Amino acid sequence: MTNDLYTAVVTSSPGSARSDDGALALDVSEPTSLDGTGNGTNPEQLMAAALGSCLMESLRIATSTTGGSTEGAQVETRVTLAKGDPGYTARYALRVTLPDAGTDASAVLEQALGLCPFTKTVDASVLDVQLA
Repeated sequence: MTNDLYTAVVTSSPGSARSDDGALALDVSEPTSLDGTGNGTNPEQLMAAALGSCLMESLRIATSTTGGSTEGAQVETRVTLAKGDPGYTARYALRVTLPDAGTDASAVLEQALGLCPFTKTVDASVLDVQLA
């Protein structure tokens, strides 16, 4: 059984994405490398930010159980868009730096991956997670 904790509501329309609470208000467009205007962020950057920040929060929780911290920690996230058949596909690469894990950094990362709802929803065949 699950217990809902929070629901984010974002409305996307051509050229923008806005949250119902006003905290997020973005211009959205395709990058120039995909023949877009490049006037704003793009879905790939938003996905990278969501995955990386979600994993960072999960790392914070995981390190708190080991006596470590996320001091100096980083998650570099790459989202690669590819032409599929049909449509498009994406690949995700996360490079995690965790210098003050407090114990085995690999174990902390594994715990965090088990906590992070976003990384758990991405198909493992397109998700590459490396500890730097």
